[in-house]
Amino acid sequence: MGMDFIGRIAFYVGLVIAIATGFMQVSQTALVVLVVLGIVVGLLNVTSKESSRFLVASLVLMTAGLALSQVFGKTAGAILSTYIAFVAASAFIVALKEVYAIQKDE
Repeated sequence: MGMDFIGRIAFYVGLVIAIATGFMQVSQTALVVLVVLGIVVGLLNVTSKESSRFLVASLVLMTAGLALSQVFGKTAGAILSTYIAFVAASAFIVALKEVYAIQKDE
């Protein structure tokens, strides 16, 4: 089992948890699991070649998710909010990797 497979599984599990928590009360444990899975995704799934596209897409997803969570009902808002926590964690890791790569090249 390769690291890319583990990263893909972490992404799908995070997505399922984010959707499932929209239909129930979000616990602190679920948010911690989503953040940890987001970190795993950021470390294992996104290559340096994909970083710029991933960060732009993450920024759009988080911004749109925040706006849409206000418009749609409580369930959709909860799904979007938990998904934002998941995406934000992976985007943070990818951004850190990019900053490190930029500093390393100088």
